[in-house]
Amino acid sequence: MAAAVLLMLICATSCKRHKELSVQILRNPAASGSITPNETATPDGNVLVSWVEPATDAMALRFAVRGAQDWSAPQTIVARDNFDKYAEAPPWVLMLPNRGLLAVWSERLPLVKGNKWAGNYLYTAASSDQGKTWTQPTIVHSDRTDGEHSFASLAMRDDNHATIVWLDARDYETKHVYRLMSAVIASSGVVSDEQTLDDDVCTCCPTSLVKTSTGFVAAYRNHTSDEIRDIYTVREDGGKWQAGKSLHNDGWHINGCPVNGAALAQRENEIAVAWYTGIEENASLQVAFSNDRGATFPTVRKLDAGGGEAQPIGRPAIAFLGPDDALVTWLTREHGVSRLVAAQVSSHDSKLHRIEIAQGTTDGLGYPRMQLIGPDAMVSWGGAGETKQVNTALLRAR
Repeated sequence: MAAAVLLMLICATSCKRHKELSVQILRNPAASGSITPNETATPDGNVLVSWVEPATDAMALRFAVRGAQDWSAPQTIVARDNFDKYAEAPPWVLMLPNRGLLAVWSERLPLVKGNKWAGNYLYTAASSDQGKTWTQPTIVHSDRTDGEHSFASLAMRDDNHATIVWLDARDYETKHVYRLMSAVIASSGVVSDEQTLDDDVCTCCPTSLVKTSTGFVAAYRNHTSDEIRDIYTVREDGGKWQAGKSLHNDGWHINGCPVNGAALAQRENEIAVAWYTGIEENASLQVAFSNDRGATFPTVRKLDAGGGEAQPIGRPAIAFLGPDDALVTWLTREHGVSRLVAAQVSSHDSKLHRIEIAQGTTDGLGYPRMQLIGPDAMVSWGGAGETKQVNTALLRAR
């Protein structure tokens, strides 16, 4: 009898945890030619999707909110002819609990003679009237050299502030290193409290940022003098940032930036992180779970190890479905075709149910984003490479 009861409990937990996934392609208001999609959660549980699309003699940074049934009317934040157009480093639009809006984007600088690439600056603007009007754009960082300032992540700090992290090349000319930096942006658009979190990081891998009950956790790809580029996390605890530390000792040696970062999700005291590593040409997509606000990550699951004609590409996004239960999307390549796939993963169970969302080229699929909307997840992708159109879908776990 005891064995039967135990079996029933295990079955109930397992069957409830592993649900069937389904995909519903969702129309969105992004115009033809739209690029660089991004998503953030609103305070009332909806999803705010932002993108850049063609406008008269320029490109416009726009956003719309997806509710339970439909989209809000898209609104324009700013129009520019020098937006950075990299899907791996998209603009951000965040709604604060006071309903104020903050936007962050990157603009290319004029190419300096003798340089191979143009630098860029991060700008921010704020709106207190649901996006009808915006403050004059402000440069986020104190540095005014012509290097790169990009790969930002933004998260709500309190009712009136957000925290931002980004990669900063102010030391590149003298030391050939990039920094990971942070600052606080007020709902008025004022930037303060600029800090260096790590003084030697990988130059072009996306960052990720979440807030816990004791502070923030950021994930980024570190860099050593030996060209080891593993994923690190850095925590803010009680208002003070701690030293960064390796999430998992992959020991990936690569003499160049893989443009492949980590993705974080947060739920109460839990944090989940998904990342790609290509150590010794043995590529894999991994997920780790923490139940102490990111202090430790004792549970690591390998979602995609590849083999033969199938190899993971990475570019993950992640969201919590419930306790110890996450939904992950990533890119993989099978028989020469790149695919955007999703799977549900648990810290207690390695079984996976994988589903395909879309397929195409690696460049065309871009760097997908995901946020929960009720019991479902909104996934955005495309708007990169040859695919100048932002795509969206609802991923359902039932």
